[in-house]
Amino acid sequence: MAGRHARLPAHAQQTRVQVGDRIQISLNSQIFDAVIRAVLEHTEGVRLQVDFGNEQTALIYDWQVVKE
Repeated sequence: MAGRHARLPAHAQQTRVQVGDRIQISLNSQIFDAVIRAVLEHTEGVRLQVDFGNEQTALIYDWQVVKE
């Protein structure tokens, strides 16, 4: 995707996210505060690269976003 915005699939939250947004994510049954560093579109759908915790990163699915 060329831009910094992505439209999440219909089964997701139907909102726009962009690089730099602060969100909450669910990883291994724990909730973390995170910052979106990249929005990636694949044939399987949208993936988000996020920073969270103490210099940790993750590539997550859109359904792992708990709160924007």
